[in-house]
Amino acid sequence: MPTQTHILLIDDDEVDRQAVRRALSASDLTWVLTEAANAAEGLALAGEKAFDCVLLDYRLPDADAFDVLGALLAPGCGINAVLILTGETNPETALDLMRAGALDHLSKAELNPSGLARAIRYAKARRAFLAELEQAKREAEEKSLALDALNRQKALLLSIIAHDLRNPFQAIIGLSDSLSRTAAQKDPAKVQIRAQAVQEAAVQAHALMESLFDWAQLQMDSGNVELEMVDVAAIAQEATSVCRHTAEEKGVSVSFDCGGGMVRAHRDMLATVLRNLVGNSIKFTPAGGGITIACEKGTDGRFVIHVRDSGVGMSQQAIDNLFRIDRRVTTPGTAGEKGSGLGLLLCRDLVERMGARMEVASKVGEGTAFSLVFEGLSKQ
Repeated sequence: MPTQTHILLIDDDEVDRQAVRRALSASDLTWVLTEAANAAEGLALAGEKAFDCVLLDYRLPDADAFDVLGALLAPGCGINAVLILTGETNPETALDLMRAGALDHLSKAELNPSGLARAIRYAKARRAFLAELEQAKREAEEKSLALDALNRQKALLLSIIAHDLRNPFQAIIGLSDSLSRTAAQKDPAKVQIRAQAVQEAAVQAHALMESLFDWAQLQMDSGNVELEMVDVAAIAQEATSVCRHTAEEKGVSVSFDCGGGMVRAHRDMLATVLRNLVGNSIKFTPAGGGITIACEKGTDGRFVIHVRDSGVGMSQQAIDNLFRIDRRVTTPGTAGEKGSGLGLLLCRDLVERMGARMEVASKVGEGTAFSLVFEGLSKQ
């Protein structure tokens, strides 16, 4: 079935409006005609409804045609195809109207079905073209903004590498030099102290490099993520196994309350998120504290994985800046542990790649809870 062409006719002369109706009836267009007898009525209709084109009389009693044309083509009106109907034969007037934005200038004396239909089809095609052009412009602007953001992130990433890697490597260089001199003096106690300091600096540098690599690779990877139903408890146990020794040494307990919860997620991504969150909680939980990984299933199919700790907590300002790379939160842990601040950025991005979201609740002195919210993708 042919699509209907919606036309607004603004003309104060009933005889001329009848002529337009006859020409449309004799054409091969499928049309819907809305009529206005003056400029004010026509502009009101143009603001209320969507039209493929407007047929505008050049001589209206209540307004100048150029003013009405400008009002119709204004951004807020939504009209971008106007044809002028006139009894004027002055070619300069026709050119002025075209310069003002009219698509065509049709003589009322020579109005015929085929000529009117052709002009309206052109106007309708132009309207569709301009709509596509505007959509393409918006998409290009969005991509440009995304590219600008990516470039800013790249610059920040380079500054992080330059700043955060300098300290541990300077420590490694200085300590290794001191270590070699101490070894020459054959002082085992001092050798052990300096060797341990070198190891701590190397571990810090390695952890930073791992976070930088994982986060940068995630930014470059735009492919689809394959999701599957996974056992949260099993992944949590496996993912946090590497953290247990650190937790035990610090005197922090790690417990699980996931039951047989299943969620649609990416196994490796979820494991990385849980490993980072638990490691972060260990960092900010003092000796004697605890960390719990718990699952919660809502009646609406929502599935939430909580990582809660009894650590030092955060202020609202710290929470607001938590996922901003330009305002990285790099507070030392309760035992002086250092970090890059990129781990939580990585977690947030991974969670969003799985179609979920990350929420944070925290109070200073009362601990922190990170919640991974999966909407309608789970079962138990």
